[in-house]
Amino acid sequence: MKLLKRLISDRPIQSKLLLFFLPILILSVVMTGLFSYLSVVRQLQKTSYYNLSDTVQQTTLFLNDKMLTIFEQLVAIENDNSFRHIFSNEGQEKDQNRYTDIIGLHDRFEEIYHGNFQMIDSIYVGFSNGRSFNLQKEFVPRKVGADLNDWLSRYDQSDKGYYWLNSHRDQVFDTVEPRQVLSSFKMIGSTTSPVSGLILINLREDYLLNIMENMKISPNGTLALISSDGTLFSKTMAPEYEVTPETLEQLAGMSGDRGSLTVTSARGEKLKVAYDTLPLNKWVLAAIVPEKDILESVNTIKYVSLLIILIVLLIFVIVAAVVARTLTNPIRYLSKQVKRFERGDFNVNFQLDERNEIGVLGNGLARLSESVQMLLEEVRQKQEQKRLIELQALQAQIQPHFLYNTLCSIKHLIDLEEKEKASGMVDALTHFFRIGLSKGRELITIREEIEHIRSYLLILNIRYSGDFEYEIKIPEELLALTIPKLTLQPIVENAIYHGIKGRRGPGFLSVTGFREGSKAILEVLDNGPGMEEGDIRKLERSIYADKIDDKPITYGLRNCHQRISLHFGTDYGLSIKSESGAFTCVRVEIPYDRERSGQHAEIADCGR
Repeated sequence: MKLLKRLISDRPIQSKLLLFFLPILILSVVMTGLFSYLSVVRQLQKTSYYNLSDTVQQTTLFLNDKMLTIFEQLVAIENDNSFRHIFSNEGQEKDQNRYTDIIGLHDRFEEIYHGNFQMIDSIYVGFSNGRSFNLQKEFVPRKVGADLNDWLSRYDQSDKGYYWLNSHRDQVFDTVEPRQVLSSFKMIGSTTSPVSGLILINLREDYLLNIMENMKISPNGTLALISSDGTLFSKTMAPEYEVTPETLEQLAGMSGDRGSLTVTSARGEKLKVAYDTLPLNKWVLAAIVPEKDILESVNTIKYVSLLIILIVLLIFVIVAAVVARTLTNPIRYLSKQVKRFERGDFNVNFQLDERNEIGVLGNGLARLSESVQMLLEEVRQKQEQKRLIELQALQAQIQPHFLYNTLCSIKHLIDLEEKEKASGMVDALTHFFRIGLSKGRELITIREEIEHIRSYLLILNIRYSGDFEYEIKIPEELLALTIPKLTLQPIVENAIYHGIKGRRGPGFLSVTGFREGSKAILEVLDNGPGMEEGDIRKLERSIYADKIDDKPITYGLRNCHQRISLHFGTDYGLSIKSESGAFTCVRVEIPYDRERSGQHAEIADCGR
């Protein structure tokens, strides 16, 4: 949990916004899509069941109307005068109107058939004495007749004697090819009656099937006309959707009702059944539809809904990412500017067009940046002032020592009445200090520094009566470079007092210069006694030390090194090479910058 919290807290604000709000958006879209889908499914199922029930009711009314027409024709035969005369005269003597009644009955058959030839397959009337009358147009029967006693024994339940037979093989009209018909008939009399008879009209099965097949309910569904004596299906169902005998028996028991139920096929598939009852004969008309057919459109809606949800989610994610990026752009901009500011780029801009909290933050950072820059500038100025003070202090340490020694030498010459030498030393000292002052400039050209050294060496030659020789060889290209004033003088003084004076015999000192890559090198070499390696290390530690020891080895060399480092950086300064009994060489390294040096040279020349 802590790891997850840390991972989330380390994420950018844009990622956090997406992590927090995208799940809410996705959940909202998914829940909305799910509820919409379920609502549509329920409504679609209701609509499908309603349409199915409506189709069954409409078909029931239509079939009932057709069968009612046949029943009316059956009643018309029963009420026909010719039929009544024939029926009433059965078992009596023949009368003169007998043939007229037979012709009239046949005419009635013809009239009924031609008026309903699409539905009527055949017509039959039989009596208990064996006489019968029939009509059939489209086939030639091998035998026509019915066992009246058998019919009377089987069908004696109805008070009025009217019956309907569902789809069955025609047993009255025996033909070569078996024929399936539906029958409406009237039983007259009983097995004990003096005269009994049968009036029967066979209906074409294919006619009723055509009506039922035209009622499209589903790809795998069927209409079933169900009665206690059989069932007529509009089409044969696939094996997995076959209706069980128990279901048919259950539907047959629903006679007189209408409604719907859910059953299971012989192979376990769910079937939806909508049923209604024909008022005429109480047969049940049932629409049997696999639940998969009803849900087929639901599946289409499911996939469409899923596609819509995915598209909406994609749009939401893109919009959320764009909005999150738009909202966090100012914060990301401020973050980048702060990082630049931390790296030392103080020219960053924190101003934003936003007028909200982010705009207030940007303006605050802008004012803070200005304040920091002002404070840094103030600190820089103070550091510069401190550096100047340090330089001045370092320079102030050099001149008094030399001035003291020179004045002592001048006094000594005056005491010896060496007025000309004393006067020359005073002139050299005046020239020395004129260049040393250099109108307050910190940097002077090497040319000016060399003139300064010449004046200094002239004074020392007078003081020591020419006990040493010197030479100065500086290339012309280096003379215009700038150097902190009083850089070479302390080195030369050190070479004379600690080098040449410690030697027996005449001494020699040289000041040379050359270029080495991006550096200009000045070297002061003396042929004094030199130094041991340990003494060199001690001297270097004193020169390079950050703080002055209580008893430093040398003020002059340390001051020169410190001033060069303050001006040009820590890559520049002094270094020492020495060999005991041979020489000592102090090396001065300054940057070789022609453009900058030329500017200083011009200033220096103007100041001379």
